[in-house]
Amino acid sequence: MDPTMDQSLIPWARDLLWLLLVWVLALFLVVAGVYMTVGPALRQGRAQRRVARALEAAGLPALHDLVLRGPRGGLQQVDHVVRLPTGFVVLETCMRSGRLVGRPRGRVWRQEQGLDTYRFGNPLRRLGRAMAAVQAALPDPVAASDAEPEAPLLTGQVLVPNRAHFPRGRPDGVSPLGPFLQDLRAAAAAGDRPTPAVRRGWAAMQAAGLTAPEGDPEAGPEADADGPAWRRALRRTLRHLMADHRTAAGVLSTVTGGLLVLLLGVGLIL
Repeated sequence: MDPTMDQSLIPWARDLLWLLLVWVLALFLVVAGVYMTVGPALRQGRAQRRVARALEAAGLPALHDLVLRGPRGGLQQVDHVVRLPTGFVVLETCMRSGRLVGRPRGRVWRQEQGLDTYRFGNPLRRLGRAMAAVQAALPDPVAASDAEPEAPLLTGQVLVPNRAHFPRGRPDGVSPLGPFLQDLRAAAAAGDRPTPAVRRGWAAMQAAGLTAPEGDPEAGPEADADGPAWRRALRRTLRHLMADHRTAAGVLSTVTGGLLVLLLGVGLIL
């Protein structure tokens, strides 16, 4: 074979190899981004939907899967907020069964199922951040009066499955789903109508979470300023994607990979 022909093929083969590497990188970014974006939602969404159905069956008014701005300006996802006549209860779902071991102030808890051990973030810390975001969304309390003696109460609880077991003792602020729903139902039945402060706080949370029904007179001007329902739905979706660092990284990876695929496709056409 002519040596000059072999040398002329080397640059072509090198360019082809680089092109294939870029294609592989682009496809990897897209696949990894979709996994990081959809995976957490699928894993956690099932537990949240289960709790939401239980709250609805119990007749408890609640907001689900809110994304609020925290006290420091960041976004914070809140699983559920239940409205009671005198205040609100923030719920953090942790649907992990088996043996659970963790300290209230620890960063990581442990789940033991047979011989398998899984580590996960302390749900009490997530609950604290969610409660801070809800508190930041509530309006400033009105001066106490005979008609409205105090501001709404704000409490929180981490919900675990009824079959979860804490061999070293269940930390304060953690309750099985079934018994705690009974407590919530009893608290709701013990009161009358929500106080004016609770109604204002409920409307403020709906507006802050972009979930206020269109035309709701209690939602206030903040909800109308957010525009039509489709715009609020789009903003709500973007907030959900950006509230979690994993999904945010997944969106960035998907967009980057998609742009690379687009550029490579345009290059092949031209």
